[in-house]
Amino acid sequence: MEIVLITGPAGVGKSTLCWEMSAQLTAAQISHAVIETDELDRVFPRPSSEDLERIRPGTTDVSSINLAAMWSTYRALGHSRLIMSGVMAHFDFDRQWILAAIPDARITVVRMVATEPILLARLARREVGSGANEQAQRSLRQARRMANESADGMFVVPTDGKMPAELAEVVLRKVGWLSMRPES
Repeated sequence: MEIVLITGPAGVGKSTLCWEMSAQLTAAQISHAVIETDELDRVFPRPSSEDLERIRPGTTDVSSINLAAMWSTYRALGHSRLIMSGVMAHFDFDRQWILAAIPDARITVVRMVATEPILLARLARREVGSGANEQAQRSLRQARRMANESADGMFVVPTDGKMPAELAEVVLRKVGWLSMRPES
């Protein structure tokens, strides 16, 4: 079981990269699944620790419960490759809940980076409404924090001036998924 985990600050292009990676794998007839982690905990009200304990003892994050449920379906369908995306601001914690959901996973982490002007320009095209400025500031904080963290064991992908198709091919070749034989 292999996971390519696409991380980086909000607005860096994680979702776009995942969609392009999926398109290239589909064109090459390589089976895979894609999960955006933002959707694993988009619920209101947030479940309490008691709710989570009742559903799955020892679980502290609804994302882990939902990922396990989704992955069990994909695994039953024969999948062994998963592309996931998320900010992953606290990677040690995120690795724990991912492995709690998929214990046999081998995770390759791809951290996307962009310069602040590029990041702000991307966010300006994406974010509208009253929360746009707050999102831009949050994304800059995320980018700065990640820039000061160790990238040991991660594949860092600079995105400035690169098209999604180019980035997807680089990542897929790096992890060896584009060199695989087509599957049924």
